[in-house]
Amino acid sequence: MGFRFRKTVSLGKLVRLNISKSGIGVSTGVRGLRLSVSPDGKVRSTVGLPGTGLSHTKVIGDLTPSQAGAAKSKQQRQCQACGKRASATDRFCRHCGARLVAPGQ
Repeated sequence: MGFRFRKTVSLGKLVRLNISKSGIGVSTGVRGLRLSVSPDGKVRSTVGLPGTGLSHTKVIGDLTPSQAGAAKSKQQRQCQACGKRASATDRFCRHCGARLVAPGQ
């Protein structure tokens, strides 16, 4: 079992500084609605129902340099049958099972 570390420091009513093993992130918002920038540069939006433990988080952006994003997109392919993304090493689509065409064919 791996260990986790996280410390949150409040910088006023709307801003928090989140410190973890992977680095420092920042989040802003009110209870139930939050916008965060993680140490890896991902921008996330979180909507939740306070007091219930239910929430939904979605990555809405990436602040890393465009070269890193271009390298990621080259590694992923798209299934011709269902349109879902597949990694460069997959031979079959994980969603529909269709055989994936090798890049360049």
